[in-house]
Amino acid sequence: MLILGLDIATSSGVCWMDTALPPETWRCLAISVEGEFAEDRTGDLALYLRDEFAVRRPDFVAIEMPRRDVAAYPKQVRDPKTGRMKTIHTVNADQLLLPALAASAAAACDLAGVPWGCVHQKTWRATYFGKGFKPSGDDWKAPAIDAAFQQGIQLPLEKKAQRDAAEAVGIATAWFKCSQVPARHHKAFIDLQARSRRVAA
Repeated sequence: MLILGLDIATSSGVCWMDTALPPETWRCLAISVEGEFAEDRTGDLALYLRDEFAVRRPDFVAIEMPRRDVAAYPKQVRDPKTGRMKTIHTVNADQLLLPALAASAAAACDLAGVPWGCVHQKTWRATYFGKGFKPSGDDWKAPAIDAAFQQGIQLPLEKKAQRDAAEAVGIATAWFKCSQVPARHHKAFIDLQARSRRVAA
């Protein structure tokens, strides 16, 4: 069974996991979306997936669920009137882009007839690392890299790309834990879960 795991971001982790083959044969990479504005970038991701699906069609695509809210973060800035530093709350613009990129990936899957689902960050981490695991300093990417190397998985050479690709491995391996699967893909999802259980038995 061929599973595609996607860690969607401006630099997205991608893991092609063939469950019939050992982890060292899985294809892991990171891709950067390009474009002048959000719609251009989301289109770039959709075109990439369309081209990939023409070469190899996955049985299922697991997408890390994007945040459903927008958080404001404190930032220190200099007040132009007083010259003193003050704290303001600002929104990272990428937070607005991530749900659009995830929707772009989902639409590309639907157009190719590939079933997909979303898996929550906490869910795939508990599945991949084990319940109760907490990394030091809340850096989840470092243990993902360690886990990939322990399995003999080839990651990209560049550190940033490694960090994104390694998380995609965890997302791919937790595909059966997707909690948001569109109704049109429920039967395929259940059939794949049953097939996976039969192979594992």
